[in-house]
Amino acid sequence: MLLSDAYPFHYLQREYPEDERLLYVDLYHFKSTKSHLWYIVRVECYECHIYGVKFFQKNHRLSKDKYRLMSNTFEPRRIVNTCVNIMLKVYAENPKASFGFIGSNCIGEDIKYTKRFRFYSRIVATYFDTTFFTHKENTDKSTYMLINNAFWTEHPNLVDDIESFFTERYDYFD
Repeated sequence: MLLSDAYPFHYLQREYPEDERLLYVDLYHFKSTKSHLWYIVRVECYECHIYGVKFFQKNHRLSKDKYRLMSNTFEPRRIVNTCVNIMLKVYAENPKASFGFIGSNCIGEDIKYTKRFRFYSRIVATYFDTTFFTHKENTDKSTYMLINNAFWTEHPNLVDDIESFFTERYDYFD
């Protein structure tokens, strides 16, 4: 069931990046009816049925800091709820799906326990029941994983596999 306090979203396309770490990236977009700004949501599919969810304002797409810039539209809940709805859609299509995200630090903010991380983790804890997902946080890196309990039961090394996968491929997780 999708959240009602969210914007309608539209699937754009699937990309197959040359980055061997990614299987594919699905792109979605939505428009805020409050600010009239467009947002892009990247759902990155990795091994082990894990999906990384990222979003940014479309007008920031060329910025190296696109995930760190604040929109200052004072509507973060509705924007994040839209991302949650996209995650729920992915989960409906792939019942083995687990999710991860980073609460990016604002410019000048430390990466530990960021403002975004605190907000995102409250929202995710509200909408993803522990019956279906185990919530795993790393406050030092402001990362959050939703581990699919059913798939974890089938694959007891799932968390170790996911952590190893990202640690081996991304300097951020060292």
